[in-house]
Amino acid sequence: MMKSLISLIVFACIAFTLISAVDMGEQKIYVVKGNKAKEPLEIVFDRYFCSQDRVPITEYFNTAQAIKPNGDTYFFNDIGSLFLWLERQEEKDELTLFVYAQDTERYVPARSAWYSRIEVTPMGYGFGAYEFQIYALADHYFDEMYTCAIRGETLWNPIVRRLLVENKL
Repeated sequence: MMKSLISLIVFACIAFTLISAVDMGEQKIYVVKGNKAKEPLEIVFDRYFCSQDRVPITEYFNTAQAIKPNGDTYFFNDIGSLFLWLERQEEKDELTLFVYAQDTERYVPARSAWYSRIEVTPMGYGFGAYEFQIYALADHYFDEMYTCAIRGETLWNPIVRRLLVENKL
């Protein structure tokens, strides 16, 4: 009798824990399917989550979107997160990529944007996108920034950070 009472209490505690752990709020969105127009989508803050880092997107600055050929749209809270995610994809050249430009405050094609390496970003990588080239700030190409991200040459690296801050890199 005592064993069954204890097992019933343990079962009730486990069931309560599982039920309370279920998110009853709005659904978290990591991917939106069916974007056949391959245009950047409007993000609902705190509901859309970064596909790489699994954190909520709380503002447009430094965000990015990647659209696969089938229309699946992935969201990123940091451009560095986009680069790391992109490295794992097989169809890199077939993806449509957008980054949020800080100078025009709209999404622009990532491959034609200009980049800065010293921005304050949500995940700390330091990559900021600009639609237009700004001498001595946003004068880096997409491929150059992609390579830097894959090599770990971001603001996370203390040596790279120091060289960038001192304007020696």
